[in-house]
Amino acid sequence: MGDDPTVALDGPKLQAMLQEIAAGKIQLPDFQREWKWDDERIRALLATVTLEYPLGVVMTLETGGGKPPFKARTLAGAEGGAGHVPELLLLDGQQRLTSLFQALFLEQPVETTDARGNKLRRWYYVNIARAIEAGADRDEAIVSVPEDRLRICATPRVAYHTPSCSTVRHHR
Repeated sequence: MGDDPTVALDGPKLQAMLQEIAAGKIQLPDFQREWKWDDERIRALLATVTLEYPLGVVMTLETGGGKPPFKARTLAGAEGGAGHVPELLLLDGQQRLTSLFQALFLEQPVETTDARGNKLRRWYYVNIARAIEAGADRDEAIVSVPEDRLRICATPRVAYHTPSCSTVRHHR
């Protein structure tokens, strides 16, 4: 039938999608609302990722490589991709992908809010000891730390902590 849309059940890997967001290949149509997930929702989403549960539907619209059918803008935190013509417009999944992009990909604290709407700047990590305990609740193993309570000690691909540096932070 020619130009029928395709539904993909095995989507791209999360890391590849985050790289495409950073490069401006995945952007938002301008009519999408702003990103605004709070600390608790971000921690719950990260727990879901660490358990390898499905993240839910992410719906995109291919732009065909030309001018997008809608004015596009980058996801919050991905401003380095501005000025690039997007290959995909993100129609559904913005809150989840923006949260994951900021928490897992950017090397800066996530600007979010608490449950009362107070602004926060947080780093996220997994408390490994708590995560591997028998009968552990993974939500309790995901920890958010205020930006001023953390020092990053890492080589380009390895994160570690020492007595003088307390962090478990991923790096690409």
